[in-house]
Amino acid sequence: MQANTAEYNAARLSGADRWVPACGGHEQVFMHNGTRYLYVYNFHTHTHAYLNVDTDMIESRTSFM
Repeated sequence: MQANTAEYNAARLSGADRWVPACGGHEQVFMHNGTRYLYVYNFHTHTHAYLNVDTDMIESRTSFM
């Protein structure tokens, strides 16, 4: 098991209101319907979402599906 990244730990410890790569900071960009996405987490809102890497827009799970 990999240790969490420094960025992920800093966001977790401060309850930051920003999106960080999920899975301890190790989430990787993937393709979905021809668009690049990154699965992310926000510690302030306690929510997961998908970052559209091409538009820099966050999409909820509902809009992603």
